[in-house]
Amino acid sequence: MDADTKAKLLASMHAGRLVVVCGAGLSMAAPSSLPAAWRVSEASFDKYVIETDPACDPAMRHDLEAFAQYFADLHTLHSVFIESLVPWHMFVKPPNKGHAAVADFLVTRAAAAALSANYDMLIEQSAVANGFDFQNSLDGDEATARVRTQSPLLKFHGCATRDRPATVWAPSQLLEQPIADRIEKSKTWMAANLRQKDLLVVGFWSDWAYLNDLLGSVLDGISPLSVTVIDPSDEANLKAKAEDLWALAHGPQVEFTHLQESGAEALAELRKAFSQNYLRGILAAGRPAFEAALGAACNPAWLEPPDFDNETLYGLRRDAEGVPAGQPASRSRPSQCEVVGVFHLLLRQAGATPMELGYDLGGRSIRVLNGAGAVLSQLRTRFVEAPAVAPTDVVVAAGAISLPLPGSVVRPGTAGSFIRPAAMGNWYDLEGARAELAV
Repeated sequence: MDADTKAKLLASMHAGRLVVVCGAGLSMAAPSSLPAAWRVSEASFDKYVIETDPACDPAMRHDLEAFAQYFADLHTLHSVFIESLVPWHMFVKPPNKGHAAVADFLVTRAAAAALSANYDMLIEQSAVANGFDFQNSLDGDEATARVRTQSPLLKFHGCATRDRPATVWAPSQLLEQPIADRIEKSKTWMAANLRQKDLLVVGFWSDWAYLNDLLGSVLDGISPLSVTVIDPSDEANLKAKAEDLWALAHGPQVEFTHLQESGAEALAELRKAFSQNYLRGILAAGRPAFEAALGAACNPAWLEPPDFDNETLYGLRRDAEGVPAGQPASRSRPSQCEVVGVFHLLLRQAGATPMELGYDLGGRSIRVLNGAGAVLSQLRTRFVEAPAVAPTDVVVAAGAISLPLPGSVVRPGTAGSFIRPAAMGNWYDLEGARAELAV
């Protein structure tokens, strides 16, 4: 993703205007590697021919829409096609980097919403893996309810695990209940909540043509400010595969951008930039107090976040929120972080090297948590983490308050600043850490 497009999308996030639109192509990226429509059609058709009707028209073998409509015309779409022939096991795969990015944006509300034409649960799985009680929405009414805890993930075409018989496979279903009602509710919700937004469209130009058409009709009338399409195909191919989406992207006053690259990779890049901006904000928040104490300008290099992979940066964001592993990072912007920012800068001034869990200073590993408003001893009890989280020598809860504790908890001679070591190392408040580390 080029720098200008990345900056534009991050600015849209900051303004609360970004809406991610996910098509089947997103889930085709490894390690998810979900099947193309022709592969689903082939598997369904072959099973039907072998087990039931050898004389079935072979022209439908690679035409999923026609094959599904064949059963709709026989009034057996639900009972035979959806329940017996669709290879649902093909949709049970691990999430990829793109799913993780969308989940992160929705949990933190960095994106206003996501619209998905995928039956799979891979975005939801990514959020749950980080400890968030994530729920998708099947229509606009559910999306309204979800706003209380997260940005909505609207799957108006259906979901593999919620009301599977009402997943959309054939054109005739769009006129039937409950699908027709869901689509109308979704259109109403989008008109009220998604007008004049910036659309980031990923993975929609696959061979799932009828889902492309459905999304194009549902999005009609929302008048986006901009449309950014991430897809390896050329523009002629994009227009041919999804005419309604193409027309929406080229409407009056719409700023259009097309990046010919993998959607999952581009989303991962955007997530990395989002995380680095968050950590950069932590350092910037500590700068005024640090410079006041230093009596000089801060070295610009100390204000830059480390260049780690997405999961490492996510862990650092979680620490910056004061949240243990197993619980989600939930903020799109840092808050109450001046003290933790100051301590990061003190470590960098002392020559500490950024590491995956924090820093290395003189051979000692240091993890920095945001302890703002917390009592040090109580905060420590919340950080009983799985063994997979590597222990560090020193844990600094910057901003936490140390209260006098019994001698069995606090090492003699340093009451109020130091808690006896446990699995995660020695815990300090800001002043105790400065004395211990000489920073």
